[in-house]
Amino acid sequence: MTERQDPRYSWRRTMIDASDPPTDFDWTGYDGAEAIGRVRKEMHGPIKGKWQWAGWYPKKYKGSPPTPNIGYSVSCRLAMLKCEEYWEATKRLANLPRP
Repeated sequence: MTERQDPRYSWRRTMIDASDPPTDFDWTGYDGAEAIGRVRKEMHGPIKGKWQWAGWYPKKYKGSPPTPNIGYSVSCRLAMLKCEEYWEATKRLANLPRP
């Protein structure tokens, strides 16, 4: 049995603009007001059904960010977890406070 991984950060449906309403298939994570990453479900093609994650790094981060900062997971929650892990890794490297 695996432990449940609750989100550490706030996740909201991504809204690009008023003509593109948010859906359950595209999420952006936030640490306060700063975006930490984005996950979205692939709806077509050979990776249909997988969740793409893209981790972002803090604005105060200096230097080359760690890689990889993008990948695929089998579920939305696991993709969110990868973004959160990436965010915390970049904060650790930059010696920034973490939750």
